Amino acid sequence: MEVQEKIDRFNVLQKKSDLEDKEKQELNRLAEEFLVITKQAYDHIAFDYCYADRTSVMDSMIEMYNTLFQTAEKVLHKSISDMTVLDVGTGTGKDIKYMNSKGITKVIGLDNSDKMIEVLEELQKRKEIPENSFMKGDMLNLPFDDNIFDIVRQNASLLHIPITTKGEMLDKAMQETNRVLKQNGILFVSVKKGNGVQFIDTKEGFARRIFQMHTIESITKVMKENDFEILNITEIREERKGNVIDWINIIAKKV
Repeated sequence: MEVQEKIDRFNVLQKKSDLEDKEKQELNRLAEEFLVITKQAYDHIAFDYCYADRTSVMDSMIEMYNTLFQTAEKVLHKSISDMTVLDVGTGTGKDIKYMNSKGITKVIGLDNSDKMIEVLEELQKRKEIPENSFMKGDMLNLPFDDNIFDIVRQNASLLHIPITTKGEMLDKAMQETNRVLKQNGILFVSVKKGNGVQFIDTKEGFARRIFQMHTIESITKVMKENDFEILNITEIREERKGNVIDWINIIAKKV
């Protein structure tokens, strides 16, 4: 089956309300294949992705960063400069750089793409990001102890994890995020608005990538089911290379 055929089949199964055991197994098997395809895509585009003009992306995030920092300080009753932050799907390290520029030095970026890790290693050599500020790892099995981060950022990372069955894929990622956060710790999530799994060419010269699209209801449902209280929801419309992307940004608290 071609990738699009697998996605079509996945979407049929995802919409079913009462899956048989063999259908659950098929759904999760397809999701695992999508994760492999996604990793391969980012390994392929890593260096081009690093040097892409994403100024507009950062501009659109500054307000949300400010809201995130203000919320974290209010909830956790300490300065943002004293907080530990995990940036999941850190990619080219732009968010590590930004948070460091704001005085947040206890930042760890996590990525599972080997080539993205090479990009980060080069940035570290050039002293553009601090030593020991990133590591390779899987968001479905975070390589950290329980209750150690004040903030976890899932910025455009959870959108690569399909929704399947209880305790698997997106549900598992949320469980892992909850596990590594301290009590009352803050979670930031950013996903693309839409329906189902889609195979998208963003028209930026990158490979087509697989995205789990979300409604506000679908993403907040899995967050609430994994013991997060929603504190803030913001929708942003971004224009990028002639394309329009609708984002759902959520700040939540571990309860």
